[in-house]
Amino acid sequence: MRVRVMRRWTMRRWTMRGDRGAGTVTALGVACVAMLAVLALAAGLGQAASRGQAQAAADAGALAGAAATRASAARAMPLDAPAACEDARTAVEAAGAVLASCDVDPGGDVSIDADVGGSRMRSRAGWKGVGGGPG
Repeated sequence: MRVRVMRRWTMRRWTMRGDRGAGTVTALGVACVAMLAVLALAAGLGQAASRGQAQAAADAGALAGAAATRASAARAMPLDAPAACEDARTAVEAAGAVLASCDVDPGGDVSIDADVGGSRMRSRAGWKGVGGGPG
């Protein structure tokens, strides 16, 4: 009889020993999954922030370029595309971005591409028909 009691006790002890540490492993697994979710969320938010910054920089650059073309038209001078693009570059760089491209059409509209951290955004601005301009 004593052998049987010892056997039960040994089996129970073996079963309990097999579960020992399972809670720790489960908690570590849950913590790893939570950390991966936070990292994915942070990466997504960082991408959205860089897209927003690139769009704001492109808007600022396009407006600065359009203002330069408007100023040259107000002085009855020919359209100065390099000066407009230089003003756009200054505005884009002040906004923390890099000017990727600058196009000035004959009507005075300025199209800008700005890059921030791999996000490229485009903006277009012009002055035609505003403030007494032609057309």
